Amino acid sequence: MSGVAPATTGQSLSTASPAVTPWDRREPEPADWPVLVTGAGGFVGGHVARMLAAAGHRVRGLSRRPPATRPGDPTIEWLVGDLRDAALLRRAPVGCRGVIHAASWVCLGLDPRNLSQTINVDATARLLDAAIEAGVERFVYTSTLYTLAAGTPDRPADEFTAWNLERVESPYTRTKRLAERRVLEANAAGLSPLVICPGMVMGPRDGKPTSTMIVRTLARHRLAILPPGGIPIVDAGVLASAHVRALVAGGSGTRYAVVGPYLSYPGLADVVRSIAGRPRLIVTLSDRWQATLGLAAQCAAPLVRRWIPDLSRQLVAGGFLRLYVDGRRADVAFGLEHPPAAESIAASLGDAAGAGVAR
Repeated sequence: MSGVAPATTGQSLSTASPAVTPWDRREPEPADWPVLVTGAGGFVGGHVARMLAAAGHRVRGLSRRPPATRPGDPTIEWLVGDLRDAALLRRAPVGCRGVIHAASWVCLGLDPRNLSQTINVDATARLLDAAIEAGVERFVYTSTLYTLAAGTPDRPADEFTAWNLERVESPYTRTKRLAERRVLEANAAGLSPLVICPGMVMGPRDGKPTSTMIVRTLARHRLAILPPGGIPIVDAGVLASAHVRALVAGGSGTRYAVVGPYLSYPGLADVVRSIAGRPRLIVTLSDRWQATLGLAAQCAAPLVRRWIPDLSRQLVAGGFLRLYVDGRRADVAFGLEHPPAAESIAASLGDAAGAGVAR
């Protein structure tokens, strides 16, 4: 799982970053890799669990509530429970060779109950201990781009760029960084850990919805007033492939940014318009609006937390953040090929329309 090789893309990897071993086209052998997937009832974890199960793996899916299934879904052994249940976490990885930990508390807003620490850090540490005790070989942790950095169009950040996202610092981003540290430090305990930091995930079967909420909302309205920031898009199927291949590829104790093409939020709205016919009018705010909107969000957040839990100064700052990230290390390590962003966005919208969400 380690070695030195040149990049196979058209542009060489950053000289400041260690070389990466190209994917050797191996997939984990289903008969040899029973896998626990946490968050398997959710968007990302669901794509990972179904891909593994469809390939013939014995998959144990941990979900906080009974998951929504569809005809033709592959067989998954469901374990329903909460990450805060220490006894559940102790038995969850027993008999598994790999663990893919995709479950998390995700919110850029307030955290008065300290759930970010309890779920993102404490539960991850307990699951790591249980995985080590159960003899698990590979632990794949799903993190966030907010633990990396923002680069520029000419010099996008990579996994080794110094963190510079203070403007979006929140309980969520802080605890995800702490959880990453716990995971990567487990490399010294005989476990082989790896961290995946995905872009904004687009694709079908985002039931809540989570990251596809923005495109569904844009497709319902004639007018979109948007901040000028942006983020890389990643296809849900590509991200699932990265998780699956990470069971047998990628360097132990290493982070990988799994990202496709960068889109500004106005650019994202333009793609949605080309697919859905809406929004008809797209207005881009100037950066001068960030401070005013951030202050308004900070004042309103305690009053509307019940209805808009994500509302915060950090959420506003994220909309003005240009999150340029280089994902070529992951592309090389896991053999990833990204479809055009419009295809992934269309899949998100088409699935939502079929479920009666986008109209």
